[in-house]
Amino acid sequence: MFDKFTKIRYNKKIKKKGRECVLSIYFGMAAFLCAGSLLWKQTSPLQGEFLEKNRKQLQNLFLMTAALIFIFVATFRYGIGYDYFNYENLYEQLGPLSIQQLVTDHVGREFIGYSIFTHLCWELGLSYRMLLFVVNIILTAIVFWFLKRYSPLPWLGAYLYLTLQFFAHSMNLFRQSIAATICLLAFPFLKKRKLILFVLVVLLASAFHISALFLLPFYWILNWKVDGRIYGVIAAISLPIYLFSTQAAQFLTHYLFQNYAGYIGSHYWAGLGKRYVIFPAIYFAAVWFFRKRLLNQDEKNRILINSSFYVLILYVFSTHHMILERFSIYLFMYAMVLLPKLVCTFCQTSEEEKADKKRAKSVSKRTKNTHNQKKKEMVFLASVLVVTISFGYLIFASQQGTNGFHKVYPYVSVWTEQ
Repeated sequence: MFDKFTKIRYNKKIKKKGRECVLSIYFGMAAFLCAGSLLWKQTSPLQGEFLEKNRKQLQNLFLMTAALIFIFVATFRYGIGYDYFNYENLYEQLGPLSIQQLVTDHVGREFIGYSIFTHLCWELGLSYRMLLFVVNIILTAIVFWFLKRYSPLPWLGAYLYLTLQFFAHSMNLFRQSIAATICLLAFPFLKKRKLILFVLVVLLASAFHISALFLLPFYWILNWKVDGRIYGVIAAISLPIYLFSTQAAQFLTHYLFQNYAGYIGSHYWAGLGKRYVIFPAIYFAAVWFFRKRLLNQDEKNRILINSSFYVLILYVFSTHHMILERFSIYLFMYAMVLLPKLVCTFCQTSEEEKADKKRAKSVSKRTKNTHNQKKKEMVFLASVLVVTISFGYLIFASQQGTNGFHKVYPYVSVWTEQ
């Protein structure tokens, strides 16, 4: 994927710059996103007339600034991500081809949506850097639309986008990140049970990366009720598949996902370490423990709760074959909404409080204020816990291998390269 000179030059930069690049870029982004908590009432200790009057405008300004930072950092990277140079070569290969040639070219038709998109960018005279810019605008716009519409704490959702490695994924597995992000547009149709529109969005995503088709059966699966017995049955069915995963993969790649057949027996068919299951296990355990709170908040949160279970299953399978971790992205991105929703369950009125109307009328205003203050403290503690654990995941990911899990650590910019 690198020519010899480029690979040597890149590795020298890694040794020279060390991990301080991580501190200066990713840690700085994390700190800025955490500062956004001051603008949301649920997590902010700040009060004042100015803040109350301008809270919405300040929140929008913060989210816009955060989005621009993500776009800037992703666009002006250099050589990081396993496929950075591959996609640069692919752009120069596919860009000059006409639509008719792309349809017949064996590479172009494999991911026809991405091929046509890159051809249009080429026709506009865009460089590879500008292609990255356009793609990052699209990805970031969709992610922040998703957070603003569905997350009660968009600052925390954006923080999780960084720390849970979805941002790193976008700088590495380029086409699949486009596909996974497009699939976020299918979420409202998943909630409203609009099958045709859901399928159309997923098919559009699959034109960029065929693995997006993996999401199709979850239109039904994620809408099942939250039931430990169902999880037990799924786990029991998964066990023999896990034990005989190679045979199962050979069967699947013969009929579906044929592009992945070449991975069987390759380096990517080796398993990830058991340590990769730790965070998904904590994630699912927390969601399961507070499932009643989440369901009281919104009955349709069952979609998000169920997704956390299948993320865990996929990570368990990835301990046999790392390539399977790629499929988790389509469900794991829901964590950007689920975890903020979980945090906010600590400030909602419980069923007992709703039922006890007489008591609610008799308590003093001071007692109510004290009770509300305790709720706010619980939300703050829950958000700190989510921030801390997910930050730990960022540290963990950055330490895996030579350059981190997605080969984006440390950060290298076009100016560093010069």
